[in-house]
Amino acid sequence: MKWRPFLFAVVVLAAGCGDEVVQVPAPVEEPVIEKETDVPSKVNLSSYFLKDGQIAHFVGEGNEFASYTTRTVWHDDRHVTVYEDNGGTVMARTFRVEDERIVVVREEGEQYEDYVPSDGELESLKPLYTYLQLPLEVGQSFDGWTVIDDSSPLETPLQTFDHAVVLEKIGEDGSIVRSYFAEGFGEVKREFMMDDFIVSSMIEQIEEPAR
Repeated sequence: MKWRPFLFAVVVLAAGCGDEVVQVPAPVEEPVIEKETDVPSKVNLSSYFLKDGQIAHFVGEGNEFASYTTRTVWHDDRHVTVYEDNGGTVMARTFRVEDERIVVVREEGEQYEDYVPSDGELESLKPLYTYLQLPLEVGQSFDGWTVIDDSSPLETPLQTFDHAVVLEKIGEDGSIVRSYFAEGFGEVKREFMMDDFIVSSMIEQIEEPAR
């Protein structure tokens, strides 16, 4: 808040044989109040993963591998591995959380044992591709993905999400892949569409780690 100084005008009036000095205050201006501008809060990209040890169950339709489970393992505050088990194989993806994006730094199929990186190994891994990138706003694109909705209502067996972010990628063959993300959870739905063929998976349960 800024205040402008008060201004006073001194008016000298002469009356009779003597002089009388009268101070007449000038109109006081109202204080000028500066409005604070709204600064958008920074997105914490770590919130697009589950907590350490949590297991998510996804129910699927369209083929036998559409249902799967994921298990999240945090190595440190920047690196996390998600194990995806669809009943046929286990895919392990290790992510690095940066200031403006999330990148995949390791991706291995047939990963039936936990990945235990050696000292300094995680930091030495080079990015393979970008998983998410700020800003998560409609029209933004990265690595072939485009944000088509940044506040989509989404019903899943687990719960209703009011502000899901929807990413879309269109293949050269005309296929469409969509991924739905919710802050505090990560990916909560995925779809593959090719003509009339549709495969979809949605989150239905989160299992807490055993204590």
